[in-house]
Amino acid sequence: MTQQVSFYSDAADPLHYACRLVRRALASGKPVGVRVSPAQAARLDELLWSFDAAEFIPHRRWDGATAPMPGEVLLVDDAARLPHRGLLLNLAESLPGDAFQFERVLEVVGREPSVVQAGRVRYRAYQQSGARLDHFSAAG
Repeated sequence: MTQQVSFYSDAADPLHYACRLVRRALASGKPVGVRVSPAQAARLDELLWSFDAAEFIPHRRWDGATAPMPGEVLLVDDAARLPHRGLLLNLAESLPGDAFQFERVLEVVGREPSVVQAGRVRYRAYQQSGARLDHFSAAG
């Protein structure tokens, strides 16, 4: 099966935009993992709690010590540690560990020039691997 990778570029606030994607990803019924740096994990955790007052997005910073609950979004700094290979949302600037093992990858790219350049490098890596790629604007 060919891997599907979707890029969302020009995000003013990548972590906030990620919350929207996580909500949609959960609706797919697939296990969801989010690769986020330790420096950003606390903010993403807070945003997922407060993103929508009428909706709870089950999630936790996963240490691998306890089994994940069904429907729980796992926040990790290393995607290779995730217990599944379903859907991965990458918020880091580098290619995730085991990137090509996931069924679907979502990449959120902010606006800073260094972040945009890193996103282009990841795009080319996925392209060279034969992944099916699509691109959407996160601006707005």
